Amino acid sequence: MNKLLVHLSRDLLAKSIQHVFKALSNNNQGVLSGLYIYAGSKEVVFSGSNASLTVQHRACITDNNKIHTVKEGSIVCPAKYLYEIIRKLNDGNVVLEVNEQLLLSITSGNTRVCLSGMSPIDSPFIPTTYHQYTGKSIDVSSSLLKSLIKQVVVAVSTSEAKPILTGVSLEVQGNQLTMVATDGVIRMASRSICIENRREFFGSAVIPGVNLMEIVKLLDDEGDGMVTIQLSHHEIRFIAQNQIIESVLIEGLYPSTRNLVPTTYVSEIILNVKSFRQVIDRVFVLADHHLITIHVSEKRMELISSTSEIGDVRDELLLEDKNGENFIITINAKYLLSTLRCIESDSIRIRYAGTKSPLVLLPALDNSTWLFLLNPVMTRINDRF
Repeated sequence: MNKLLVHLSRDLLAKSIQHVFKALSNNNQGVLSGLYIYAGSKEVVFSGSNASLTVQHRACITDNNKIHTVKEGSIVCPAKYLYEIIRKLNDGNVVLEVNEQLLLSITSGNTRVCLSGMSPIDSPFIPTTYHQYTGKSIDVSSSLLKSLIKQVVVAVSTSEAKPILTGVSLEVQGNQLTMVATDGVIRMASRSICIENRREFFGSAVIPGVNLMEIVKLLDDEGDGMVTIQLSHHEIRFIAQNQIIESVLIEGLYPSTRNLVPTTYVSEIILNVKSFRQVIDRVFVLADHHLITIHVSEKRMELISSTSEIGDVRDELLLEDKNGENFIITINAKYLLSTLRCIESDSIRIRYAGTKSPLVLLPALDNSTWLFLLNPVMTRINDRF
């Protein structure tokens, strides 16, 4: 094994390790508990994996000349201890050196730390080289991709009873990328965005929802840059400027959700998203089992919740518009709030199709391609109305 000797700034090192650290397994044994470091002539690559999600971040020599590789080499070292050590070092230059006994020496100013490492030969990490990919891939704006994931992933199931529903369905057809998620019982979310599909790629996959949540966090620093999405039979890759994020896929056929959306409705209201969210936040405080009752009449909406032996809350909100009948419905406010926090438009359109049909939430603009379904909770007050 080649020795490793590289000089780099503490802030660049800390940033690179932080990008990777979240992907690591909680298991403190074996190679999956380690962080892989590879020092090459033009870059230093950091990788970590929990077997389901693998993250690779590279720091290039062009990053303000903060890197100088003296000897190329690689090692897997204990991630938890490396992360804590680097995070607490003073600013300045850090020297990483590996000897033939797989001992990683970390030197910064008067501080010197030695960590026992592991051989990277059996490492499950992504290959260290960035290669040209000519297969199934599309390019998407990072900010648009994050928005898409946030609005859909809230509806995934948290139960392992049906593993396929813990994932998000991704489908590419022509110039449209669609993501769909449902827990199969209470909620469903869907959104489509337009893409430039110059490689004429089409296909579908089911991605673990927990991995997509982490991917959103990892892409936070990418701004308006582009992300290349590569798809194969067993994994999906998201490639940004200085990182590769690879997720396994969930095997199986995702259930069709087309028939879940009501085709007709008896009432439609439009209201301000921010005001609606604030009112629900207040009413939610005393919502026993997260349940609140919504009563729509004329130009206003009344929201009610209560908790036995503690008290109740009543609040109301003026509607921007209303067409159709008055209605009353009880819903799980926790699920509704998680959705409202992801809506980027100022106003929302809500369609009511009956006491046993889901509420349909849409941004107020007619050309929107996003929707959210929320099934009601049946109570005696709903039945009497």
